[in-house]
Amino acid sequence: MKKIMFAGMLALLFLTGCSQNQLSDKFDEENIKEEAMKAIAFFNVRDYQSILDMGVDELKQSLTAEQFAQASDPYLDKCGKFEEIEKTVTAGSENEQTGEHFGGVIMIGKYADGKIQFTIAFDEDMKLVQFNIR
Repeated sequence: MKKIMFAGMLALLFLTGCSQNQLSDKFDEENIKEEAMKAIAFFNVRDYQSILDMGVDELKQSLTAEQFAQASDPYLDKCGKFEEIEKTVTAGSENEQTGEHFGGVIMIGKYADGKIQFTIAFDEDMKLVQFNIR
């Protein structure tokens, strides 16, 4: 399945010069999971604008809800109704140039007719910086 990356330029910016490791103590693991689940819930009802509203300004400026729908709807059309999150892994990263920390999760969503993997990341202010599906 082709990987869809929303705000790919933004994601590349954050991944470049970042080291991945355990979640920084600047983040609460449960809070990250809750916020990620909120974004996934919006995704499941195709409320893409609400996902964008969770994001940093760069994310909001780089993607419209219509573009989000064009990339996401085929996944939901193919996979059907959401059932549960099967697996969750949290991780952190730090931009070595700026010292800024990011916290995120990879969640595997089970749907009636398939699975969708979510990679979701937040900045220190808990603003969404990455929402990838594949």
